Amino acid sequence: MNISIMATLMCKADAEAALQVELKKLLKASLAEDGCLAYEIYECNDEKYKYIVIDLWASEDALNVHQQTPHYKYFMHIAPALLANPIEIKPLTRLV
Repeated sequence: MNISIMATLMCKADAEAALQVELKKLLKASLAEDGCLAYEIYECNDEKYKYIVIDLWASEDALNVHQQTPHYKYFMHIAPALLANPIEIKPLTRLV
C-alpha cells in the first residue's frame, strides 16, 4: 500500500534562500531512493514563506527507511534554524 505524506513548513523570513537550497537537496536525494514514487515541493502563492512538501512512498517500510537516511536526518537537524514553526506532517489518503 502506498503512503502519502504532506509536510507544511513555515520559513523564517531571513532563511528563505537557505531553505530552498536545502529542500532541493532533500528532493534530489529522496527521489533517488528505491521506495520513493514522488516527491514534490510547492511554495504557497498566497502565503509568503509557506512551503508544502508532498511525497509518495511505495510502502510504510520505504518511508521508515527514508526517515533513517543521512539526508533526511540532516534536514531535520537543520530545520529548526530555518523554520519559524515545527514542521506539520500529515498522512494523506488518496480518494481518486
